[in-house]
Amino acid sequence: MKYNDAIKQLQAKQLKSVYLITGEELYLAENYLKKLLTLLNPQNDEEAVQYFDSTADTKAILQALDSSPFFSEHNIIIAKDLKIFQDKLSAKDKEDEQLFLDYIANMPDYSILILQYNLGKIDKRRKLIKTIEKFGTIVECEAIAYWNINDWLNSHLRELNLRFDREAYAYFLEAIKSMEKISLGFLDQELQKLTLYPQKTLINRQFLENNFSSIPEISTFRLWEALGNKDIATALELFTIQQQAGIHPLRLLKFLARQIDQLWHVKIYLSEGQSTKQIASILKLHPFITEKIIKQAQNFSLDKIQQMIIDIADADYKLKTGSNESALIENLLIKFCL
Repeated sequence: MKYNDAIKQLQAKQLKSVYLITGEELYLAENYLKKLLTLLNPQNDEEAVQYFDSTADTKAILQALDSSPFFSEHNIIIAKDLKIFQDKLSAKDKEDEQLFLDYIANMPDYSILILQYNLGKIDKRRKLIKTIEKFGTIVECEAIAYWNINDWLNSHLRELNLRFDREAYAYFLEAIKSMEKISLGFLDQELQKLTLYPQKTLINRQFLENNFSSIPEISTFRLWEALGNKDIATALELFTIQQQAGIHPLRLLKFLARQIDQLWHVKIYLSEGQSTKQIASILKLHPFITEKIIKQAQNFSLDKIQQMIIDIADADYKLKTGSNESALIENLLIKFCL
């Protein structure tokens, strides 16, 4: 079950006897666990919850599940990163897996088993997973891509009593697009900082930019934005900031290559008569971002974009063979803006 559907299940108070919370986005996993525990244990009774880690003995977990709760409605057992969910199982792991298989189908009504595994993908074909799905809920906390982050962002802004205006929203989406991997935990921390200004509930682009400017990925995005507007002074200034932050030039080149490839595709689709909506759909981009790239594309001919692609490939080769990093990147940025 996808994360959002699992949350709706909780809101409807449809409780299960066993849960498996899995997926690489630990922020969502921990957030779901927190909401589940709030529902199961509203008094926050520490005696009602027992925790087990990957070193725990399976028989000890099952014994805990058999224990009747004294002062709580539920006996809540949380076991994290058990070896039974690994790809390769030892003979002991297989025995433990069978113990869980036998137990899950006959759990006492008063016990809730919450399993959390975020160390890798689980094999949904396994009997254990199918059994958990039959008697409980599997919550998939997968990483979110920038093109489908809207639901999380809008919900989180409401929780923080914040709103982005149109320009700030577009800036945020463009900025996180520059990140190789989006961490919701990291974004949550950055958005939490905006709440330190209680008088500022409607966030504009300038305010957001000022508060996000120290993040390496954001400075890289702003550098590209400067190049798109042929603002060489700002581009060189931001490159200097990146150098001081210790960001390797190859990382910058990789980002530039991705942006220029996007620019190339937009230019081609425009020449074919595609609309902004069609281009956004093809490239899986937010309309705000597509509009910005279309505007940037007006500053570059196809020949210029082709040359930029060649120049990046040449710079990549030279960097990997020992050329002067600063001078090479500076010359590349200047050439982009000519």
